[in-house]
Amino acid sequence: MDKGGKLRKKILEVIHAKWPVHVTEVAKELGMWSEDPKKQKVIIAKIKYHFDQLARDDLIKVKRIDRALVAWPIEVEKYRLIHELLK
Repeated sequence: MDKGGKLRKKILEVIHAKWPVHVTEVAKELGMWSEDPKKQKVIIAKIKYHFDQLARDDLIKVKRIDRALVAWPIEVEKYRLIHELLK
C-alpha cells in the first residue's frame, strides 16, 4: 500500500470512530494540524482530497455545511434508512 493509501485508511478509521467529523478534526486527530495558516491550507486540501476519494469509493458520505466539509460512514445512511422504514 502506498503512502496515500495508508493516510486514506487512517482518515477512514477516524471517520468511523468520531462521526460526523470535520476536516480539521481529522487533521488534529492524526497529529497533522499546524498553527501556521499556510500549512493549514495544504493540510485541509490533502484531507479533502482523501474525503473525495473515499466518497467516490462509497465508503463515506460528505456534505458541505456552510463552509465546513463534514463526513460520516456510509453505514450511517443505512441506519437512517432502516429507521425511516420502521416509522
